[in-house]
Formats: sequence, structure tokens, C-alpha cells
Amino acid sequence: MSSDRYATTRKLGVAVISIASSIVASETEASLEEMIFRTTKEALSKVGMTAEDIDGVVLGGNDQIDGRVISIMPSAGPAGGVNHDTTMIASSGDHALIYGYLRILAGQSKRVMVVGWAKPSESIDPDRVELMSAEPYLLRPIGMNETLAAALQASRLLGNGTPKVDNAHIVAWPLTRKDLPARGDSVFVAILAEEESFDVDTELAWVMDAGWSTASYELGARDLADFESLKLACNQIARRTPNASAENWDAVEIGAPSEYAVAAAAKTLAFGAGITVNASGPLREQLTSPFVLGLSRMIRAIEAVKRIGTTDKEVLIAGIGFNGFAGQGAAVMIFSSNKEGKND
Repeated sequence: MSSDRYATTRKLGVAVISIASSIVASETEASLEEMIFRTTKEALSKVGMTAEDIDGVVLGGNDQIDGRVISIMPSAGPAGGVNHDTTMIASSGDHALIYGYLRILAGQSKRVMVVGWAKPSESIDPDRVELMSAEPYLLRPIGMNETLAAALQASRLLGNGTPKVDNAHIVAWPLTRKDLPARGDSVFVAILAEEESFDVDTELAWVMDAGWSTASYELGARDLADFESLKLACNQIARRTPNASAENWDAVEIGAPSEYAVAAAAKTLAFGAGITVNASGPLREQLTSPFVLGLSRMIRAIEAVKRIGTTDKEVLIAGIGFNGFAGQGAAVMIFSSNKEGKND
């Protein structure tokens, strides 16, 4: 897509009009399908809609962590996808959100519901499930998973330093449980809508732009401290929408493999002065699995836009999610309280 054509389609204006989430440490009374149903119903009810008012459904699931073959089949129904154009994005929940946004920009939909989830409590051992993401001849036999990859990245970021913690608390050197995302059962829902397809001034936030990129899968073929995919994703946005670049952000929510990665990613970006990073709390306080961590941070960025926007202050808040081992891929979405972004 050329930059000229992109500039033309951007005039449509895409907003987030509703969000909902269900987050618990371990859901033992409801199945994943039941969690999806009640959370999507809540998101629709907040704006007085039913599934019939939606013309596109995008699901962010993962067959392995869901424990269901072709996970879209059991999840499409409770997500309101029956008789709708429904797509499953398996790479990450934040990719699903961006795909929903692009559907509207492309004129394929006016209202899109995006649903992302993970219910690791249904798995006997979620770490073994993550082995399915590892190539089968070397990484899988040695037990590579999200935690070990995050530890390798953290050790690279630490350099020759030594973590100031008791070795007894280390999960995978140099990471302790406090450095890692908390795991829990969660469903996140966001409804995106084209301008003029919802009541004026009811939007939670406007989507200014989105960027994403993927670096080499091979851990040894890339510098784990470089955050190449994040820089490329941000550069995409800066080229297309200069007033949405990092120096204009008021706050950012980063869903990363570890707190080491959060700090390093924040340092990588050319923020303006006084920016707030992860105001919603550290990774360990968010009961989300790695499969929806990026989407959960984007939901919190949207919440922050709405909260701060009630003060009549124009704000620009970024949501950042990583996917793949040690942040192989990155997705960035910019949310604004104003359709045109901040006015200088």
C-alpha cells in the first residue's frame, strides 16, 4: 500500500468504542468457551449492541495453549462469530487487534470485534505447551520456552552485572518470579468501529496508527538486546504519521517477556520528557499469559486514554506487545483522545 493511499484511507477514522476483560488466577467453574461468551457479551452490552451489529470478528487464540484442534471452531460461536466474517490470528492477540483495525481501513467492515484469550489452567504444564513454538530438532529437545528465552535475553541485557537477588528466588537466571508476567486465565475484548457508525463522543479512544515487525527466529542470529522489531514497527508509524511518533507520546504500556525487557525497550525508544511507562503496574500484577500479554497492555492503553481524556487533556498513548521467543516480533498501536491526534 502506498503512503498516498494510506493517507487517504486514514481519513475514515477508526475508534475503540468498547472494551471488556475477564481476568482470574484460575477459572475452575467456567470453560474457556463460557469465559469468551460472557466477556464478548459484556463488551457488546456496554454499547447497547448484539452480535448482529458486528460485521467482522477477529479471534486471537492458540491451538496449543487452548488444547483444541483448530481452536476457531469451538470459539467462534461463543465469540459471536456465527454467520459473520470470522478470522483467527494465531501469532498474538495484538496482531489480531491490528488486523481488525486494518479491516476497517480497507473498507471490509464498519464494526469489528476482536477477542483474545488464554486459559493455561486447563493445561497440565503450560511450559510444555510452549515447546510447540520451538523448532523440533534442537530447541524443543532442550526444553526452550518463553521463560528460558526471556532469561537468555535478560542475561544479555544484564551484561557482566549480577542480579541483586537471592539465588533461591531465581526461576531462570537472572529472572525471579517478580521479573516475569503473572500467569492466569483471561479473555480480552475490544470493539473497533468506523467513524459515523457509532454515536459521537462515545468512543473510548481513536486509533492513530499501528506498526508491526518480526526479526529472525534464530536466537543466535540476532542481538537480543537490540529490539530490532520494535524499532522497525515504530519507524513505520513515524514515517506515515509523524505526530504519532514516540517523542509525542504521553504514556506507554509495554507487554514484554520480562521486566528487564520492559526497561530496555523503554530505553530504546526516543521518548519525550516525562513519559509514563506501565502506569497500570508491573508485569507480575497482570494475570495474563504470554499469549495475550500484548493485547492486555493495549487494552490498558485504551483505558488510560479514556481516563485522562475525561480531563479534556489531549493525550497520545502507545500500546506495545512482543511475541515470539525473546521479543522476536513487536506490535505497536497508538491511541489518541482526539481523532487527529494532539494539536500542537
